[in-house]
Amino acid sequence: MNRLTSAFSLIVLVVAAMSLLAIQPAWPVLQAPVGFTETPTPTATDTPTPTATDIPTPVETPTPTPSSTRTPTDTPTPTTPPTETPTAPPLSQDTPSPLPTDTPPPLLSDPYINKRVSLEQAQIGDILVFTIEIVNPNPVAIGDVVVSDALSPLVDYLSADVSRGEFGFDPGAYTWTLSLGTMAPNERVTIVITVRVNERAQPPNVLLNTAVLTSGRGTTQSNTTNTLIVPKSLPETGRR
Repeated sequence: MNRLTSAFSLIVLVVAAMSLLAIQPAWPVLQAPVGFTETPTPTATDTPTPTATDIPTPVETPTPTPSSTRTPTDTPTPTTPPTETPTAPPLSQDTPSPLPTDTPPPLLSDPYINKRVSLEQAQIGDILVFTIEIVNPNPVAIGDVVVSDALSPLVDYLSADVSRGEFGFDPGAYTWTLSLGTMAPNERVTIVITVRVNERAQPPNVLLNTAVLTSGRGTTQSNTTNTLIVPKSLPETGRR
């Protein structure tokens, strides 16, 4: 644009100069005096007016239009479908009932039998009393309880006193038996057996006796009692 303005200004100056030359006034021609030789006035040579040279108008160089850049298309990223989180059911406002707890079965013990005798020393003809106590120490019942006792041949069976159950004495086997059936929890049963020392009990014999208990839990023996047979020649103070 600056070049176009400069060229236009130059053209205007040239045109103005040519106009001034064209309007110069015509001066009167003076006659030369006599005797003078007229010196020819040099004819003004027209100074060639410079011809205005057309200044080429600069051609606007077209500004290259940038080719549109292809915008890359976003490649869609595969979207993983959201995983549904299971929603817990709403908690009940009611207080949950405690879960039942299994009660472990109680530890059971075998029923036991305890036996004692009235005399530790005896002579022929003395009376001996055996006391037998049967105990169920468990908090539950125990069934099929049977107590038996084989007596020594050194004594004669006289009687029995039982609190309950079915009692019997077998003379052939010389054994007494008590059937209690089921014993209640923590039940105690007492048996009293009375015998007499017979003639076969010659000193220094010892009367040994053990009772046996059988039940649904197995077999249990009592402690063994012992009575020493002493001769009648001993003074009364020597007997117990």
